[in-house]
Amino acid sequence: MKTLPIILIFLFGGTYLYAQHHHAADNELEAGKINAGHSLYHLDAPWTTHRDETVKLSDFRGSPIIVVMFYGNCREVCPILIQDTWRLYNRVDTSRRETVKVLAITFDTENDTPEVLREYANYEQLDIPGWHFMTSEDATVRSLAMMLGVQYSKKSDGHFAHTNLVTVLDEEGKIARRVEGLNQPMEEAAAVIDSMNKEEKL
Repeated sequence: MKTLPIILIFLFGGTYLYAQHHHAADNELEAGKINAGHSLYHLDAPWTTHRDETVKLSDFRGSPIIVVMFYGNCREVCPILIQDTWRLYNRVDTSRRETVKVLAITFDTENDTPEVLREYANYEQLDIPGWHFMTSEDATVRSLAMMLGVQYSKKSDGHFAHTNLVTVLDEEGKIARRVEGLNQPMEEAAAVIDSMNKEEKL
């Protein structure tokens, strides 16, 4: 008699996971084409961090950069994307990790104020040195997204369909590696960052 409840658990559990998977898939957009030889530091516009600091991308020149685009009200995919970014950061050689900067940039410029981003960083326990949660004018964010090959569009419910992408920039702001999708291996991307730091020390 216990067989039926067990079957129902698997049935409804499987249905829930199927729905969750397809909900995430419906909101995922493929990465666009990029010009890998173009420096993102040419985008000379101000950004505001979760610490309420005003910065420009070129302020990070000379450091390897990890860039991820997300939005704070994303409850399913973006937390995984942020954790993927942490996994990459954590894979970098410990002796070189302090040289790496992480830029987590929101494309929800209407709702993700510096205060909201600060709360988000604290919630994710990522208000740490080298990590910057950032926002800017909508046109500036859109320009950066195009340079990274991140596509996004706002839906009628206020959420966004978007590309799941973690990008590595070299010391001059050029794209050195992209990791598309969720829960992807980060060893190769980390090796790219490690090699930058080795070249810097030669």
